[in-house]
Amino acid sequence: MSKSFKALKSYGVGDANDGSEESILKQIQSASQPLGDGMQHLYASWQTDPWSPMAVGPDDPIPANEYNNVELELLNPGLVHVDLHGVAKVAKKLAIPYKPCLLGFEGHQGQRTPTIRGIVVHAHNEELLREAHAEMAQHLFQQEKESKENEILRKWKRLLVGVLTKDRLERSYGDNK
Repeated sequence: MSKSFKALKSYGVGDANDGSEESILKQIQSASQPLGDGMQHLYASWQTDPWSPMAVGPDDPIPANEYNNVELELLNPGLVHVDLHGVAKVAKKLAIPYKPCLLGFEGHQGQRTPTIRGIVVHAHNEELLREAHAEMAQHLFQQEKESKENEILRKWKRLLVGVLTKDRLERSYGDNK
């Protein structure tokens, strides 16, 4: 064993901890004593706070990683993930700032590829973006319906012109029996 190795007592587990305030205070006092070897003290769970990303205000830029996207697991408060088909086009038309959202990684033939779906926008823009997307989807549905109707009418016209042409040719050049 090396001289720098020091076995640590387990805090909060075992027979020495009965859960009383006295034993907790005793553990805190023993943990607060300097080790004398110049090492940093370890922190107990009640001495630390879990990490959380900084809040993003409505006028702040959307923070992104070096690949210019936002990881869903690290989504800052004040931002929301909008996962609708074609929503990036709507955000671009409305000049709403957004970043693509990285959901995770998938394995394809031994390689890990990122899964990017949806966008991340400020929370105050979410409702506007969803309404505009619904309106755009309705508009595209209407355009598609009109396009299909025009295609059906074009096919019927072609059929009728063919039937009328055949009838005219039979009258003009057909057998007169």
